[in-house]
Order: sequence, then C-alpha cells, then structure tokens
Amino acid sequence: MMRKCHSLLPVLLGFAVLRSFVGCVDDIEEKERYSSSTLGLLKLLKVEEKFADSLINKADQLGEKFESLRMYLSSVGYELHRSLNEKVQYVSNPINAFSLLRRTHEDLPKWHAYFKEAMGEGDLNILDDLVEKVPNDVDMLSAMHGIQRIEKIYDLKIDDLAQGVLHGVQYNIQLTYRDLIAMGNSMYQQSDYQTAAKWYRVACKRELENADQLLIEILGDPSEHLHRQYIKSLFKYGSTISEPTKSIEEAFIMVQASQEEMDNIMSDLRDPHSDVEVEKELYQVKRRSSNFELGCRGLYRQKTNLVCRYKSTANTFLRLAPLKLEEISLDPFIAMYHEVLYDSEIHELKGQSMNMVNGYASERNGTEIRDTVARYDWWSNTSLVRERINQRIIDMTEFNFSKDEKLQITNYGVGTYFQPHFDYSSDGFETPNITTLGDRLASILFYASEVPQGGATVFPEINVTVFPQKGSMLYWFNLHDDGRPDIRSKHSVCPVINGDRWTLTKWVPMFPQMFSFPCKSKLTQL
Repeated sequence: MMRKCHSLLPVLLGFAVLRSFVGCVDDIEEKERYSSSTLGLLKLLKVEEKFADSLINKADQLGEKFESLRMYLSSVGYELHRSLNEKVQYVSNPINAFSLLRRTHEDLPKWHAYFKEAMGEGDLNILDDLVEKVPNDVDMLSAMHGIQRIEKIYDLKIDDLAQGVLHGVQYNIQLTYRDLIAMGNSMYQQSDYQTAAKWYRVACKRELENADQLLIEILGDPSEHLHRQYIKSLFKYGSTISEPTKSIEEAFIMVQASQEEMDNIMSDLRDPHSDVEVEKELYQVKRRSSNFELGCRGLYRQKTNLVCRYKSTANTFLRLAPLKLEEISLDPFIAMYHEVLYDSEIHELKGQSMNMVNGYASERNGTEIRDTVARYDWWSNTSLVRERINQRIIDMTEFNFSKDEKLQITNYGVGTYFQPHFDYSSDGFETPNITTLGDRLASILFYASEVPQGGATVFPEINVTVFPQKGSMLYWFNLHDDGRPDIRSKHSVCPVINGDRWTLTKWVPMFPQMFSFPCKSKLTQL
C-alpha cells in the first residue's frame, strides 16, 4: 500500500504544477494587453510620457547623463505636449503603436536600470512604479502577431511596411532599426524563416538611428547577431525550396562561418544584383489568399440591383424623420442605416469604457494563451443616451425588446481581428439567456469612429464587404424565419490598418420577435 501511495506522489505533484500553471494563464489572460485596443495604447503612451517627463524634470541633477536620454528621445521621435487627438492619431497607426510597445517593453526597463545605478534608489520611486506597468512578453508577442496579420491579410510587402507604406499610403514614419530586428527575431523563433529573412534583409540595409556608444552600452547592440541571423534564416528557408538562388546556396555554407567570412558574404548579399536575386526568391513563393482576406482588401465583385433610399413608412417616427437606408445584400438581407449615431452619443459611450476586459475569439484550450480580439465592456448602467439608442433601433428595425437593455462597446488594437464566425449559438459560443429568449435572430452593429484603412466587416460566404462609416448602423439576420441557422451570416472583422475602430453592438433574441416577424420574406418587412 505504501508503494501505491508513493507512486501517486508524482501524479499529485503534477496536478499541483498544472493547477498552478493554469492559474498563471488565468492571470495573464485577465491582465490588460495594451496592444489589444487603442484605449490601452493611450494608457501605455501615458506611461512612457510620465517616465520621460520625470527624467526631463531631473535634467540638472542628471548632468551629462541626460544627454544620452535626449539623443534617444530624439531618435524615436518623442514629442512633448501632444493634444488628445494627436495622441489618438499617433497610436492608431500600427507602426507607431508597435514602436511604442517595443521600446517600452525592451528599452524603458534598461533606462530605469541605468539611472537607478547612476542616481541611487531614493530619487527614482516614481520610475519604479512606472517600470512595473511596461508591456509583458505576451503583450509584445500579441503586437508582433498583429503586425504579421496586417502584412499577410493585406498582402503587404515587408520592405514597404518597414518604410511606412501601408496598403499604398505613405505615412511620415517608419519602423526603427531595433523594431525590424525584433520582428525578425520573433518570426525566426516561430520558425517562419522566410518572413524572418525578409525582416532581417530590410534591417541589414539600415543603420542604427543613433550609434552613440553610451546608448549602445545602455540598450545593447541590436546588430551584434543580425548578419548571422539573416544568413541562418536564408539557409533554413532555402532548405525548404527545390532550387535556391546562388546567394541563398552560399548562405548554406556560411552558417558556421568565421566573422571575417561572415563579413564577406554579407558584402556579397548587399551587392545590388545579389540582393535582387534574394528579394525575388523571398517573395516568389506566396500562399494562396483566403476568401476572407480578399474581402478585407475590398476585392469582391460589386453587387448590383441595390439601392439607397429614405425609409419613411414603417412607423410614425420614420414618417416624421426619414432615415437613409442602404441595401448591402438582398438575399440574405443586410442593410445599413446612415447618420444614426451622433457625436454626443459616441462621446457618452466612450465614457463607459473604463472597465473594459480582454475579448477572445475562442474558448480556452487547456493552458494555451489566446490572442485577444479587442477590449470590450457592457454598457448597462442607467443612461438616457443608451435608452435613446435602443429606442432608435426599435424604430428602425421594428424589433421587440426593452429600451433599457445593455449594449456592448468594443475597441480594437494593433492588427486585432475577429476570425470568421457565426453569431448564433450553435457556433459554440455561449449566447446569453438562450433558454428564455431564444437564439440570436439578428445582429445590430453601430460604427462609432472613422477608420481610414481596414477594419471592414466581411461576409465571406456571400462575398460582401462593409467598410466602417462613423455614425452608421449595419444589421443582418443570423437565422431563417423558422429558427434554423443561416450559414450565410458567417462574418468577420478585418484588422485595422490605420485608425481607431469603435463599435456598439446589440444582439436581438428570437422569441420576443415571434409576433413582430412571422414567417414571411424579410424584404416585405423592411
């Protein structure tokens, strides 16, 4: 018996370790990820500003040491006294957002350690608190996934992305030398050697923005292993293709080369002719784009026989104040009302977003740490504005629900997206009160912000793309009249390329609509 009890000890210890790890995953998934929302990125920008301002205020005390910080802040484009609108525009661009996340994750703790050693413990209490708020490894990885997702879904060339060209639009910013190497390292660690080589190749063409020796001592030399990593990624990628170019073949040989030999091969790789060969090789093998990705790029064929009209016949409200209705699809019926959410209401709903939590696209799978879709919160407190919005939905759609029902507020971040899914419950997602109110008959989606690039709602089963328009309301049916799921309602949210995507969502349950929407064509009702 003692032997049996003893043999159970490793099992019990294993369970204890597993429970501890699961608890750790829970903590990680509950912690706010700055990368998952523009709102979170604004918080992180404030952390960086407080950190820099605290040191700027000690410039006299820091003496010559402050000069190194000044050079660094200049090299990363740090600006004082931005307005709120300027800050939102700054973090809404994924290049700025990624640079912010990387430098606060990697550089800020190094500056903290440097000044702590230089000035002592007593003068840096506020910095001690701020350094505890920097992004963790999971947040940083999520941001890298976001950049990778933007690149792949929109079929962007990494050379262009690095230079600030996003889907054909040139912005007056670019990823830094350290940013490029960080992306290359991340792709290499994920065994995506083709993409790693693309990032390393661009980095090898750049120089460190500020090569001051003290800065390198504080932050480290990012180029220390760059050339070897570039050659290794070429070698590993080249081993997967049948006929590598001469330049990539040479990389096979040079993986274990001496530094002198490494310098020679890098000189060859920088040769314009060799670089063109490598570039051609790296970009010639492309995966096939999914239908969802084509929709995100706006490449679906335009539908015909659709109209825009004023709707004025459903009820007294619409007869007094007709609203602009745009037909998006006739079968299944999808429509958009324009100019039905007002700036004052948007200001109010954003004010309800202080307690947002991480949103996930899938249920937990053991100890897997999931990517966040966005940050969201339920607008449920007593509010005349919320009641007015609900009443407007009722007037526009003739759905039957209480005007004091809650609405979901959502804000998206760096490359976050919602994979193709259904809103009805048989997709595996929990539907609130399904036993009493029935499944989700329809979805109501207000766009509460302008999104200059990306962020579309895509219906890949019927080749429909809807780009966000501030103040508009999109709605569609998830079920047939008899309550069966309509698989054509599968939809997704594309990553934002540039912009601040806010939405307000309402799901309409089926059972309360039984007398309002009997079994007849939705076109006759709408």
